Amino acid sequence: MKIQKNISQRNSSIPIAGLGLVGLILSAIFQGVLAQGSFWPGFFATSLLMFFLGLMLFFVWVLAGRNRALAWMMILAFLIRLAYGMFLSWGLPLFGYDEPGQKAGFVFTDPYQREESAWELANSGEPLTQAFSDDYPTDQYGGLLALSALIYRTISPDAHRPGLIIIFSATAMALSLPFVVSAIQTQFSKKVAQGAGWILVFYPEGILLGASQMREPFLILFFSMLFWAGAHWLSRKQLKWTMLTLFISSLGLFLLSYRVAISLIGVIFLWIWVVETKHIKQPKVKFLVWGAMGLILLVGVWIGRDWLGSVMRWDTLQTVVNSGQIQFQLEGFPKWLYFPFVLIYGVFQPILPAAIADPAPWIWRSLGILRGIGWYALWPLLAYALIRVWWIKPSKKKRWLVVVTLLIWVWIFIASARAGGDQWDNPRYRTIFLPWLAFVASWVIDWVARTKDRWLGRLFIIEGIFLAFITEWYLSRYYALFPRPNFWVMLSLIFGLSMLVIGGGIFWDKRNIKKRLK
Repeated sequence: MKIQKNISQRNSSIPIAGLGLVGLILSAIFQGVLAQGSFWPGFFATSLLMFFLGLMLFFVWVLAGRNRALAWMMILAFLIRLAYGMFLSWGLPLFGYDEPGQKAGFVFTDPYQREESAWELANSGEPLTQAFSDDYPTDQYGGLLALSALIYRTISPDAHRPGLIIIFSATAMALSLPFVVSAIQTQFSKKVAQGAGWILVFYPEGILLGASQMREPFLILFFSMLFWAGAHWLSRKQLKWTMLTLFISSLGLFLLSYRVAISLIGVIFLWIWVVETKHIKQPKVKFLVWGAMGLILLVGVWIGRDWLGSVMRWDTLQTVVNSGQIQFQLEGFPKWLYFPFVLIYGVFQPILPAAIADPAPWIWRSLGILRGIGWYALWPLLAYALIRVWWIKPSKKKRWLVVVTLLIWVWIFIASARAGGDQWDNPRYRTIFLPWLAFVASWVIDWVARTKDRWLGRLFIIEGIFLAFITEWYLSRYYALFPRPNFWVMLSLIFGLSMLVIGGGIFWDKRNIKKRLK
């Protein structure tokens, strides 16, 4: 036993030493590329942060079971986001627009303003709790502002190094993976769980957010932890760890955004309740709980009705006003149609054809195309799931998938309504649900592979028709190389061809069934 213990300790020290060495190499590259402040203080701060965050990743991976595939997922998730964050911080000042935020290497304006405030707070001598006051309005909730100020005050007091926060964001995204994979494996196959993990690693919007100083990577991490806690509660496994994880993730969410916290905790408890109702035999208990949940929902809607209504009207108006094309196409239509139109328009954001045709600097154009490809590869899987989940035989798996899929689509429309047709806020709100988006998408891929169902392929054909027409329409707008069709005529053609694909698919399937019966 003593020999085995010594061997185990030696084996554990090898990867920890390796973490330290890799951290030093990455820190040298990171500080050398970004050149934020003097090299040696920056190298020390970066290597210290990378080492401790690397230890956190390592120990969570050990607790998750030391799975080799999971290790690769976590390593790639971290390195891809770190590399892309370095690239954007280096490339935007050179190849982006002439704006203060981009000249400082920021993709988003909000984190640029927040990090300026964090540096100011770090050097003010005031307690970090001031981040939660009205003195620093650049962070509405204060949690991320306080974290940034803490980092600057403790390990980077000599220079403002916003690149350090990118390391935190990349770590948060990588740390989400063990929770998501483990949660799915409590009920589904290893194949589905690992598929979801790989989607989480490579989804472009997730890469962008994990390579930026945004709060979404941390929201995704805490949502992944909630998902893990919910899955283990349903499986009656590791209940002590479940309660601790539930507490930590809820606290983290409230520090970052109480509105998102209430939403995410609410959907997790709704999911748990629907799955659990099968085991509750007393009708009165079911009635009381459903009644209580309905009452809470109604009270929440009533309290927030004025704020939500004004926000949605404002975002819809901004979308219409800021897009001359949308304003032009909606002329002559009653105003009550504006909101539904913008709602659907927002579901397709970021619009891939617009990114392809947009005559933007190459760094922005490539970013837009990658984001568009990611969403247009994902949403047909989610649309397919919305129909196919009802075909599963009644089981706990079906209840999982039905609730998760419906809540995903509710969230997609809420994000679209909350941010209108905005190509930035709308997708990032939607991506908070990335753990569930990846889960459902992976289940669809596995289902189609096992059942040989042709309808997913037909859905992608319909999407291809849409993309071909809309891409031509955008290209004709920017470059005048092609004749430009009337917008509504074009939509009619897309609809007509899509109906042909659906009708042809139904005819083909019926024909094959008749052949098999002969």
